[in-house]
Amino acid sequence: MKKKSTMFLMMLGAAMLTTSCLSEQQDLAPKNEASQKGKIVLNLSADASFDEQTRALSEANYRNTSVYTVRLLNLSNNNVMMECLGSELSDNLPKELELGSYEILAYYGTESDASRDNFRVEGKTDFTIKAKDELNITVACEPTCGKLSVNFADEMATYYDDYSVTYSGTAALGGETITWAKDDTEPWYVALGTSAETINYTLNLKVKDDYAIEENGVKKKTGTVTGSFQLQRNKGHKLSITPHYTEMENGFMKLTITIDESTNDKPITIEVPVTWI
Repeated sequence: MKKKSTMFLMMLGAAMLTTSCLSEQQDLAPKNEASQKGKIVLNLSADASFDEQTRALSEANYRNTSVYTVRLLNLSNNNVMMECLGSELSDNLPKELELGSYEILAYYGTESDASRDNFRVEGKTDFTIKAKDELNITVACEPTCGKLSVNFADEMATYYDDYSVTYSGTAALGGETITWAKDDTEPWYVALGTSAETINYTLNLKVKDDYAIEENGVKKKTGTVTGSFQLQRNKGHKLSITPHYTEMENGFMKLTITIDESTNDKPITIEVPVTWI
């Protein structure tokens, strides 16, 4: 009887040892990768390189990332994982995330086809979280527009009763035009695609009576000059327009149109005789 008890205890001990080993093996098995997470730290930068103070807005405000809205989106289900102001990022980071693909969008301002008192600056970055990732992500923001401006020389008022520039051609404007009148001072901010777009311009002129050319007893007083150039986001383009008049027997006016060199565009000169008007 004593031998059977001893045998039973030995078998019980072996069973307990086997169970203990199985439990240990389960503890040592790798965790399901889907249950693991990663972390991100986020930095914002904003480059609005127009660098001009106007009556309608201060472009410097667009370089202040604390006022930007930051949105973190889970691309697999379109769930918004975080949305806050740039000034609140330190309270929300580092951010722990499940494995998967994400998008960060940061933006400020309002986008319009063309506007004189606002524009939009934004940046977007996609990333993927893998197990135990600790990512440091920078989102670089820049305007989604280009800037248009015109400088009419004071001498324009000597020879012309009226003058203006109309712009057209961008995808956002479609068939619409915007106008820079002779007394305007505020730039136009025009929405652009991610690639450079062609801007068409028309200089509209109404010459003063003393400088008009008479043809068949009728004075011709109006005329136009047209041209185009490429413009891309976060770039400005200025038309500098100056008239040069040379007195001749039948009258002659030479109108010089130059592209301001600060725009990094090559200067363009167009000379037009007064008989063109």
